[in-house]
Amino acid sequence: MDIIFIEKLEVETIIGVYEFERTQKQPLVLDIEMTCETQQAIASDNLKYALDYHQICKDVHAFVSQTSFQLIETLAEAITQKILENKAVMSVSLVLSKPKALDLAQNVGIKIIRKST
Repeated sequence: MDIIFIEKLEVETIIGVYEFERTQKQPLVLDIEMTCETQQAIASDNLKYALDYHQICKDVHAFVSQTSFQLIETLAEAITQKILENKAVMSVSLVLSKPKALDLAQNVGIKIIRKST
């Protein structure tokens, strides 16, 4: 089992509980790690046996940009469930960051880990 990762995926969406957060999109940054079996891809050097991280990146970006959650916890759960729809992904670790959400901190966020069922 190996890990495929996507770092610093930037996407803008409506996120937050305060009125001013509900009126304009805010930037989020996602770091995604997905465990999967890569031996067939390695042995064959053939893309059809590899995890299509390009498509996952596009799907996550499209999904997040169209959402409107209040809590980053809820959005993070929705993202991991979306990724786990890909049956090649055995587990996913997601760090979702909301830069400059707090005046006194550079970043705030959540890290969750989910496994396929």
